[in-house]
Amino acid sequence: MKKNKLLLILLVLIFIIPSFVVLSFKMGTINYAKHREIRENVVSHPDLLPNKEMSKLTSFWFANARADLYWLEAIQYIGSNAISSEYKKYLYPMIDIITHLNPYFEHPYIIWELLVPDYNARYENKTIEEQKKDIEKAEAIWLKWIANFCDTKKVEAIKWEYDLSKLWSEDKYKNPCKSYTIPYYLAYVYYFYAHDPIKAADYYKVTSANTDSMEWSKVLAAIMQWKWWDREKAIIMFLNMAKTVENNELCQTYSTNLEQIMLPVFNWNYKLTWDFIKAVEKNRQIIDKVLNKWQDEEKTALDDTKCISYINKSVREINLYYIEQANKKYKADKWNNAANAKVLFDAGYIDYLPVDFQKSWNSIIIYKFDDKTLNFDYEMTSWY
Repeated sequence: MKKNKLLLILLVLIFIIPSFVVLSFKMGTINYAKHREIRENVVSHPDLLPNKEMSKLTSFWFANARADLYWLEAIQYIGSNAISSEYKKYLYPMIDIITHLNPYFEHPYIIWELLVPDYNARYENKTIEEQKKDIEKAEAIWLKWIANFCDTKKVEAIKWEYDLSKLWSEDKYKNPCKSYTIPYYLAYVYYFYAHDPIKAADYYKVTSANTDSMEWSKVLAAIMQWKWWDREKAIIMFLNMAKTVENNELCQTYSTNLEQIMLPVFNWNYKLTWDFIKAVEKNRQIIDKVLNKWQDEEKTALDDTKCISYINKSVREINLYYIEQANKKYKADKWNNAANAKVLFDAGYIDYLPVDFQKSWNSIIIYKFDDKTLNFDYEMTSWY
């Protein structure tokens, strides 16, 4: 009996285990060949991507490795199509596959949030419905991110808690997410792209409850919970994004200093002066040149993964804040809003005509009053 058992074990060792090893090797070889095929096609032909279920099924024990490969190809694809924004056409299925293969891979979620919802009329030609679809696709990825990285029960409890001090002191609210960046980026996108300040306020509160979050996240949570301020919120959010998206000491120092100047301006309703606006623009240009020394200046300035992009946007919002302060006095005197910033300058309500960072050889950005929103906004044009 013992001899029979020993013989059976011997047969298993000799035949079955080697067969299993050979089969595993063969599957790995097939999988590798598939990776090679994908690598040759994905950048120029991303429409050849399999669906996420099939990708997971055929990855066998190499799901994370396959996710890494797709991620490398996605970065290449974005880089080769960045200016035209053509990458948005296929980036959603690529990111969806990556986060399906490896739900805990954080960088794809961040890139998706920062790049896809943004729309630039200079490089893209999309209808409002197409832009809305981009937002809807983005939201699907955002919610997947929250589901995989956060305690959803804590997140919901935080949304309903209006005493902010409790969020920062009571254990039941602490650390709802594995990293504060998860709700932080989500709040930013909800505010600027989904135009949903309520959800934005909720997720800034969630951000501030994480013990690894920066102290200024509490400031943002408080600002967002207030029912006033609009332009001010945009300025603070852009400056905070500048400090977060890129580890650059110069950019972080400038953003921090500018934020510390602007907060008391908002709190005490100080009037901005022309020499302050001019100095801010001068410093922005210096930083822009330093940070873009070895890169394509316009491409980098419009890249939402770069610190300088958010500095540029924050300075634009400060310009608009300066103009809107002057327009309040103009409207009180003239019983009407100024058509654009040049009207305010020519009439003597501002002493300096702000310059925008975005321009080309035959066009510039002008600041003009928008009758729909009843605020000043910006527009690319060939005149002022």
